[in-house]
Amino acid sequence: MNKTAAIFAAVAFAGAANATVITSYTLFQEPGNQVSTPATTSAANVSGLDMTRSANLNPTSAGNSISASGWTPDSNSYFSFGFSVDAGFVVNLDELIIATRSSNTGPGDLGLFYSGDNFSTNLFTFTQTGTAFLNSTIDLSALTNLDGTVEFRISPISNRAANDGTLSSGGTFRISEFFDGSDFFPVQFTGVVIPAPASAALLGLAGLVAVRRRRA
Repeated sequence: MNKTAAIFAAVAFAGAANATVITSYTLFQEPGNQVSTPATTSAANVSGLDMTRSANLNPTSAGNSISASGWTPDSNSYFSFGFSVDAGFVVNLDELIIATRSSNTGPGDLGLFYSGDNFSTNLFTFTQTGTAFLNSTIDLSALTNLDGTVEFRISPISNRAANDGTLSSGGTFRISEFFDGSDFFPVQFTGVVIPAPASAALLGLAGLVAVRRRRA
């Protein structure tokens, strides 16, 4: 491994050992039918995208959440959220921490998709059962070197309703905060923000030049 590559590998390894909140959403005291929920916090060099619903969905009231009805089993119905990364930096994700809930006739099976592959690959399946809340800690560590605008969507992937019947347009689905039995945690992406590979390489080269000049 050359010195520049070693420098970048060291930076990436150090970042992986210090995962932090990339962006988060506080849904406590939200009415459910709000137009959107802005990101509450974001890491340095990251801007959170608003949490929104697709235009074909209908806002519905549901405390401490963002909620909707009108779901169809296709990619046209979705909740959207994510973040934008400043130029010169990339994000290596760790986890998405989230809670979800359907009404009995709401979506039973939903997938998590992202813009990196034009929303084509299901990264995680939410299996809703009845009206129970589903807490999910989703491993996203395979998503590295994310730059620019990174959007995630949650969409139904079948016509099954949460009560094992058929999905109804009147059925609801909501995103809520994760509950560990004693505390609620905002919806959040965790990971690290590091200099982009090209930037790290330039920093490494600049360092090598400085060392050589001192030696000279």
